[in-house]
Amino acid sequence: LGHGARACITWINEVFRQLELCLREQSLVTKVETFNNFVLLYSTEPRQHVQQCLTLAVRVLQAVHQHTHRPDGSPTLLKLGVSSGPFTTGIIGLQSPRYSIFGDTVNMASRMASNSVACTALEPFVHISPSAHALLAKSGSDEWMEGLGRPMAISARGEEIEVKGKG
Repeated sequence: LGHGARACITWINEVFRQLELCLREQSLVTKVETFNNFVLLYSTEPRQHVQQCLTLAVRVLQAVHQHTHRPDGSPTLLKLGVSSGPFTTGIIGLQSPRYSIFGDTVNMASRMASNSVACTALEPFVHISPSAHALLAKSGSDEWMEGLGRPMAISARGEEIEVKGKG
């Protein structure tokens, strides 16, 4: 980035701080772990978990856009992905144990994020898996979008995306 390691650390810390402030307001979504620039979250709400995660994603975009800028002054861009399905949890390690979640759903959410479009709150984009989309369609309600400060649309991306391990 050309602005020094300290400026980059300060910027990244502020991005994660904004995420964690949003998580405090969204009690049904929990941060499991952070590694590199990736954050793994899950929802404890069985019937509305996709809506909870999408609401959080948009709120994080809004907070990051309002409160952070890259060290060069340009906007912070985020890539977001959401999936739905079964997973398992466990504690890994002895010396530095950590709690994590595992399974195809976790892999799919990661693929959704990595294949997403980098965006800001001005043009939010969250890449959702077919399973997450099916649950949204099944719910038949857009009430969860109220209070986001802008209308949102769920639409096909318009291009075929090859997802690693999924064809």
